[in-house]
Amino acid sequence: MGIVIRQSAKSVILTYIGIAIGVINTLWLLPYILTETQIGLVRTLINVATLLATFACLSAGNIPNKFFPYFKDITKKHHGFLFFLLVIGLVGSGLFIILFLNFRFLFVDAFAKNSPLLLNYFYPLLPFTVIMVFITIFESYNIIQQNPVAPIFTREVLTRFFLSASLLMFLFLKFEYEWFINLLIGFYGIVLLVLIFYSYFKKYLFIKPNFGTFRNPLLGSMFVYAGFVLMGNASGVIINNIDSLMLSAYSGLKSTGIYTIAFFIATFIEIPKRSLSQVLIPLVSEANKENDRTQLDMLYKKSAITQLVIGGIIFIIIWINIDNIFKIIPHGNLYAAGKWVVLFIGFGKVFDMLTGVNMEIIGSSKYYKIDLSLFPIYGLIAIAANLFFIPKLGITGAAIATASSVFLINIIRSTILYLTLKIQPFSLDTIKAFSIAGIVLLLNYIIPHIPNHFLFDIAIRSIIVAAVFIALVLVFKVSEDINMVANKLLMKFFPNLKFRF
Repeated sequence: MGIVIRQSAKSVILTYIGIAIGVINTLWLLPYILTETQIGLVRTLINVATLLATFACLSAGNIPNKFFPYFKDITKKHHGFLFFLLVIGLVGSGLFIILFLNFRFLFVDAFAKNSPLLLNYFYPLLPFTVIMVFITIFESYNIIQQNPVAPIFTREVLTRFFLSASLLMFLFLKFEYEWFINLLIGFYGIVLLVLIFYSYFKKYLFIKPNFGTFRNPLLGSMFVYAGFVLMGNASGVIINNIDSLMLSAYSGLKSTGIYTIAFFIATFIEIPKRSLSQVLIPLVSEANKENDRTQLDMLYKKSAITQLVIGGIIFIIIWINIDNIFKIIPHGNLYAAGKWVVLFIGFGKVFDMLTGVNMEIIGSSKYYKIDLSLFPIYGLIAIAANLFFIPKLGITGAAIATASSVFLINIIRSTILYLTLKIQPFSLDTIKAFSIAGIVLLLNYIIPHIPNHFLFDIAIRSIIVAAVFIALVLVFKVSEDINMVANKLLMKFFPNLKFRF
């Protein structure tokens, strides 16, 4: 995992820059500049485009994870592998446009009653979805080249920066909301161009027509894999987005706007997981190719405990300050209804991090069909859960349904990996991490609140809890990799200090 830590350095920095921008967007700009309904519309448009792009991509963003090692040869321009992916993306985008235009009535029927404003943006969804298709392809292509920095930068930093720019331009230039949406879609187009130019700069933008991949004996296996992955991805995107989509359909865009703010707060928990997972993908793929179970077990356990520690402290800091966080948000009294959304979504995110890179391991192994064949069932469960909980509990019900789906998926994936590869993510360090989390949560109740000074209260509470948590993690050596990073920092800044964790 040492190589992972080194490769992750830039990724972590970019990720937390993105978090900072995301905090500004989520906790101030969005609720200050837009109404709850407008926020709900932005979230729904992005979710719909993401869902449609998953189908239109035809799994071109996932094929590299499993098959690129068989084509990797920079001297032979990877045998036209990128050209192959782009052809799939073009074919998928063409099919999507034809089907979307011919089945427009399904879109209208779903949102006409409670979210009619969404219907005004039917046609902008076409270019938005196509842009998302090719962003997915170029992100995957760069990651599998062991260059995850650009995808992390565009996803975590650039998209958030462009959202900030769009909001500020909307605020100060006072143009119509319709142009705000068009501007935001245009910025996603710039994100795609950045990924393309980065590939060119790194000298692996091999887009000259090369049909070598289409004649490869693995072609049949790739298409079978793509079919299973498409089924799985579609179900996965449904699971991840069905909550806000069904809220829009059943409760209206205003409820979706409130849910969006709360969900975004909880989403900060999993951002480090995305960075670490992207760095691990090529290592996991290579280990599966070589059938190196020892390496897979090591990557599985170390990713799980590192993610649990990082995700755990972020979740704790968010939850102990949740009431104060809503005081920071403009019109926070309106969005405070999402408090319990943060709790339940947070539980789901932490559990997802606790189970490590199970998706990446099983997705690039020979057992991927088992996992993907269960995705339609996962999707149906998510839909049923939302249908049951949303009418009864509204936005909190949507959060409970989403968290339940996350728990179920990860339990099943972990069981599959244990039964097939005899690997599992848990260890004594897992118990240590939960024990430390319990200690600092109890500590939070001892720290007195500072009334009428909520920013000072957030700072003092967070510093004390985080300091105790980090100290206990280091002293009890919960994560070997976190201790290694801490010791490297001590050596760099305090070379004469003999103390090491």
